Amino acid sequence: MVRNKLTPPNRMLMQLQLRVAAELRCSMWWATDHSDFSALGPPCLSTILVPAANVGSLYGTFYKTAFQQKEVSEGALDLMSAHPLIDTHVDLPLILRASAHTDIDNRSNPVEAAEQIAGPYPGHVDVPKLRQGKLGGIFMAVRVPCRSGTDYFLPSDDVRDALEQVDQIQLIMEEKEFQYARSSEDNLKAFKAGKFATFIGVEGGHMLGNSLSILCIWAQLGVRYDTLTHTGYNAFASSAGSGDPLDPLYIDGLTKLRLIGTVMIDLSHVSDETMRQSIQISKAHALFFHSAARAWWDHPRNIPDDVLDMIRSEEGKNNGVIHCVFCDKFVGLEDPTLQKVADLIEYIAKNCGRAHVGIGSDFDGIDYSVEGLEDATKYPDLISEMMARGWTDEEIIGLMGGNLMRVLDEVDRVQQRSKDQEPSGAVYDQRTDDNLPGLARGHLEERSNNLTLDIED
Repeated sequence: MVRNKLTPPNRMLMQLQLRVAAELRCSMWWATDHSDFSALGPPCLSTILVPAANVGSLYGTFYKTAFQQKEVSEGALDLMSAHPLIDTHVDLPLILRASAHTDIDNRSNPVEAAEQIAGPYPGHVDVPKLRQGKLGGIFMAVRVPCRSGTDYFLPSDDVRDALEQVDQIQLIMEEKEFQYARSSEDNLKAFKAGKFATFIGVEGGHMLGNSLSILCIWAQLGVRYDTLTHTGYNAFASSAGSGDPLDPLYIDGLTKLRLIGTVMIDLSHVSDETMRQSIQISKAHALFFHSAARAWWDHPRNIPDDVLDMIRSEEGKNNGVIHCVFCDKFVGLEDPTLQKVADLIEYIAKNCGRAHVGIGSDFDGIDYSVEGLEDATKYPDLISEMMARGWTDEEIIGLMGGNLMRVLDEVDRVQQRSKDQEPSGAVYDQRTDDNLPGLARGHLEERSNNLTLDIED
């Protein structure tokens, strides 16, 4: 396989890539060597930062393959005009934050960056591309670098940095093309108004600051899913490549559905045991917002067949949804094309059923796009391919987002039923400030002992 990368069209593009690389720091999962996992599971492994002139995701990457582009069918375009296609994972906020220099040392105007997506904008996603690709809804992923090794329990700026990206998303939604969404009803309202329904997801439990309380705060801010881990461990679970189970802290949170009812849990980056245990103990549907199948392409981040089998809608199964990623690392490095992504969708559907598949491209978060799905203009090509393979209109509507909206509605119903349930009070036992509650109690006791009441008879 030969990777051909187009020459970057301008200096701004090269500078933007360098900022993205700095923003990602140790979290460029796709550019790492995954072969050696420590006993602590995969940390943010030693990163190979790709030179600016060689990063295809920002200006288009293609492969020399036998791929033949087919003409998009009118049926696909008609279906997409009538029903919203939802991409459940786009890393545009990361690109915008980097281009806006929104770091503490070199802060400029993030509003300008948000306005730039009116297009043309380097990368996979901007408004013209989304319009051409007939996208209906989008999950903007909040993403900041995660710690490596055992550092995950130390204090960090992760929550702050994540909040800055949420603020960036809010700026995006001030543009007329986007409309904030939290529910399936919001999604349809935005679609009928000709706007992009914009949901928020958080990519990594490290952005919870080792606290279940932060999960509740994310819910209050409108976040609809949290990826349980990214490329390293956190207080709740182990990342892909390890065999460790869930932490008791997370299990306590799972069993108290008020926490999980409003924020869906994304299992895309977690270890096999974390996948299995989450599905077994949670009453919520299992969701993978940007994933692939391990039997299809052997990568530790992909889903093993026994977990795929747990997602079915049969009695005793989970009835969740797996959203297929467009990244060559997970789809398959051997001539990755649109057809290979379609084959992956078919494989997952064969194991789980067509009611359990969706689309989660990982646009703007992947280094190499597959041929035929180079950017957000190409969604109709994939839908046309699935129609050519005999998928019915109903099945394709499900693939485009109907399957996810079914689960989202059920998640919201569960939340309503459990809203009076007492939230978890569990605290991570390795927090470096875990002595603060004790100090506070001691201070109050001291004040109480010294308190004298002057009561007049």
